[in-house]
Amino acid sequence: MFRALGLSVETLPVAHTNLRAARALRRALRALDGDVVFVDKPRDIRHAAYAALGTPVAVVYCLSTPSPPRDLLTRWALRRVGVAVFLTEHLARRALAEAPILRRAARHVIPNGVDCERFRPDEAAGRAFRQRHGLGEGPLLVGVGALEVEKRWDLLLDGLALVGPAAPPLVLCGSGALEQTLRAQAQRRSVDVRFIGELDPLQLVGAYNAATCVVHTRPDEVFSLALIEALACGRPVLAADGGGTAELLGNAGVLAPPGDPGAVARLLQDLLGDAPRRSALARSARQRALERYTVVRMVRDYADVVEALAR
Repeated sequence: MFRALGLSVETLPVAHTNLRAARALRRALRALDGDVVFVDKPRDIRHAAYAALGTPVAVVYCLSTPSPPRDLLTRWALRRVGVAVFLTEHLARRALAEAPILRRAARHVIPNGVDCERFRPDEAAGRAFRQRHGLGEGPLLVGVGALEVEKRWDLLLDGLALVGPAAPPLVLCGSGALEQTLRAQAQRRSVDVRFIGELDPLQLVGAYNAATCVVHTRPDEVFSLALIEALACGRPVLAADGGGTAELLGNAGVLAPPGDPGAVARLLQDLLGDAPRRSALARSARQRALERYTVVRMVRDYADVVEALAR
């Protein structure tokens, strides 16, 4: 992506924590006369702490995991972090409670953003998606994300089984180790699930716009990109409460108690039976995305962080 923008890119040998990698980063910072290094993985925090020793280089830690690292070496390296960036207020509170050393750093909450020109309400794209996949014109649920244990798609399938024969088809957009397990569960519970694999962004726009409701049941999601894409497309959302999801959705979605298939079933039936409410949620969703989750806003916020370091 950076090369496509005409920027110079150098790949450093930093796949694992070791002195060779840390020294390579230190040499690169010196060669570039670098002032700031952004890190997100524990490995990179350790490398940056060493590379910045005895220099004015600012280390900016962008936390995107449910909890900060716990190992002693990384906890030591956190002392070198000058700025901590969190995706949500919820994540900031949790991280500061679990790693008080981060309170020494300047702190910012900067949610991720999406291209709201690409991800937008588009009825034609939704119709084309339905036609391409033989989905008809009736109610349709769409879930987007990896088919992995942490996403808890099994809870969603259990909820749909409780809805019974009236449950709409579910389209799962993603791939992962649990696909065969989820296929077996869907067959066993007599739930209509269409597994269509990973989609590129243009196809995802069609998938979101085809949805009567976008569903998401991970109970500890830090910050779901799929949910802000759904908001940008102006879709009603039903998601499991927990993690940063309530903060992300605000009043633009419906929250289900985490780990409760019965509640998912009840809330889903209510939402599918209430067209005016779905329309209101759709309007709120698009408005929230434009106000909070644009790429332009995200870039501006990070630029403010860098400019503040230069003062």
